[in-house]
Amino acid sequence: MNIMTSEGREADTNRPWLSVVLPFYRKLAEFERVLPMNAGYWARPGIEVVLALDEPSEEAGVLALVDRFPQIRWKVLVNDVAHAWRPPCKAINAGVRGSAGRFVLVHSPESVYAGDALALLLHAAMGHARGVAVGRVGFARFDELTDTLEAVFARQVPPELLLQTFYGSLCCAREAFDAVHGYDESFEEWGGDDDNLRVRLEMAGWQLLACPDAHLLHLSDETRTGGEQFDRDVDWIKCTPHEARAGDAGWGRDFERTARDDSTSAWPAEAPTWLVTAPVVPMGSRRQCEICARLLHHEPSAFHCPRCARPPIAPRLTSRLRIVCVLQVRNEARCLPGCLDHLRGHVDGIVALDDGSTDGTADILRREPMLLELLSNPPCADGAHVWRENENKRRLLEAARRHGAGWVLVCDADERYEQLFLRHLHATVDSLPDHQLASLSLVSCELWNSPDARRSDGPWGRKSRARLFRLPQRISFESSSELHGPWLPDDAQRHGLMFYSRYRLYHLKSIRHADRVARRDLYTRLDPARQFQAIGYDYLAEEGPGLQLRRIEPDRDYDRNTLPSDLQAAQSPNPSVLAKSPR
Repeated sequence: MNIMTSEGREADTNRPWLSVVLPFYRKLAEFERVLPMNAGYWARPGIEVVLALDEPSEEAGVLALVDRFPQIRWKVLVNDVAHAWRPPCKAINAGVRGSAGRFVLVHSPESVYAGDALALLLHAAMGHARGVAVGRVGFARFDELTDTLEAVFARQVPPELLLQTFYGSLCCAREAFDAVHGYDESFEEWGGDDDNLRVRLEMAGWQLLACPDAHLLHLSDETRTGGEQFDRDVDWIKCTPHEARAGDAGWGRDFERTARDDSTSAWPAEAPTWLVTAPVVPMGSRRQCEICARLLHHEPSAFHCPRCARPPIAPRLTSRLRIVCVLQVRNEARCLPGCLDHLRGHVDGIVALDDGSTDGTADILRREPMLLELLSNPPCADGAHVWRENENKRRLLEAARRHGAGWVLVCDADERYEQLFLRHLHATVDSLPDHQLASLSLVSCELWNSPDARRSDGPWGRKSRARLFRLPQRISFESSSELHGPWLPDDAQRHGLMFYSRYRLYHLKSIRHADRVARRDLYTRLDPARQFQAIGYDYLAEEGPGLQLRRIEPDRDYDRNTLPSDLQAAQSPNPSVLAKSPR
C-alpha cells in the first residue's frame, strides 16, 4: 500500500504517523485503569499520545501516571483555568493543534480497544483519499470485565451494523480538521459533538468509512448506554450546520501550555508495519433535514417535505378532509387582523372563541369571511377573568367537528406560521396516515427585538408543540393541565402517532421588551406557585450575556405584512448577539 496524504503528496518523515488525542476532564481514576490495557498499542513506533487536560486539578496525578509508562511517547497539554464541565470540543481541538501526527485518532480516555481498533482505523484512514475512519463503541462497567475485551464487546453490542454504534472514535488525516476548523467550540451542551463534526467533514468533501471490526469499550463504574442525556432538539441543531467550517481560523487555541513533550527525538520514517487490514463500508453522516428532521442518508421522509424532493403525492380519490383552524383569543384586536390575513387561503375555515374580550376582538372576527362559527365567554375585566383553557379547547374542537373538520390547525392571534409550512399544508396533511390519529409538531420560535430575528440560546427555539392533528371522535382533556396544556385531546395523546417536524411557528409578543414583561407578569399572576411550570416565568423577559439571536432565512420567513404596524417598525438586533452557527 502506498502511503500518501489526503491531498496526494508523499508524507514527510519527521513526524509521528499517528497522534492519539484524548480530551481529559477529571478522568484520572478511570484512565489509570484503562491505560495498562491500551499501553501495548500506544507503545508502537510512530505513535504519540496527546492528553489534553481541560482543567489543572489532576495535572500532577496524570504526570505521575504517565511516568510509569516511559515506552509511550507522551504529550500533555494543560488548561490552567478551572471551570465546570463543558463539552470536550475545545480540549479536542487543543490536542489536535498541539499534536504532530500525520493522522489523528480521537476518542475518550475511558475507552479501551477490544481488539486492534487502533491499527484497523489507521489503516482505513491511510488507505482512502479523504477518508475518515469511524469505529464502533460499546459501553460496559469495569466489574463486567470478567472475560476478554472482545467477548465483553460482543455481549454489550448487537452484531448488526447499527448506525448508533459508530460513535466515540474518529481517525483521519490532520488536514481534515484544518478543513472544517475542528470541533465546534461554540457548543455548551452535552451530546452531538461527533455527529456535527462528521456532518461538516462530509460537507467539505470527506468520506466517512465505517469500520465494523474496530471495537472500543467505553468503561465506567456506572451502567451507561451513551444516550442518557439525548435531546432530540439539540441533536437536530447539531446535525444541521449551515456550513462546513465552524468558527474561525483560531480554533484549537483555548489552551496550549505543555507539561510534558516526548516528541523532540526523531520519528521512524518508514510506514507502520503493524497496520491491520479489515473491511470498511462507506457511510453517510447523521445529517438531518431542516424541515422533516429525517436522517438524510438513513431514513425516508415520514411525511411530505419540500426539502427532500419526495415525489408529488397523488390526489386523494375521495373528497379531501377539511382543515379547520381554531383560535382562542382575548383582547387581541392589535394582532388578530394580521393573524387572520396570514391564514386566509390556506385553511378551509376558522372557528374562534372570544374569551371575554373587552376590545374590538369580537367585531374583527365577525367580519372574517373564513369564519365558520364564533363562540364566546362573557366579557369581564382582566382582574376578574379566569382562564378555562381545557373547556375552551373542548368547545372549539367540537365546533370544528360540527363544521366537518378532519384536521385541526391551532393558532394564536400573536403567532405566525412560516410561509413554507402554509404553502405545503395540504400536501402535508395528504401525506400523513388517514387511518390513525396522526399529529405534526412544529417549533415555536420567539422573535426578539426585531421582526427578523429569533432567539436561539438556552431553551429558545426548542419548544416543539403539536399544532396540526387529526380530530378524534371523543374530545376530552382530563389529563391536561389548565395552563400551558397541549392541544391534543386525550385520545390523540394516548393512541395517536406524533410526527416531528422543524417547521416554524413564530411568536410576536417577544419582539418588544414591554410585551415580554407583560407576558411574564401575566403568567406569574395566573400561576404564582409555579404549579404549571416549575421553572417559573422570569426567563420570558431575561436576556443576559448568553443572549443569541439568529436572522430568519428568506426561505423560512413568515408574512411580515401581517404584523401590527408598531412591530413592523421594531429595531434590528445588535450584530454582536447574532449567532452564526449552528442553527
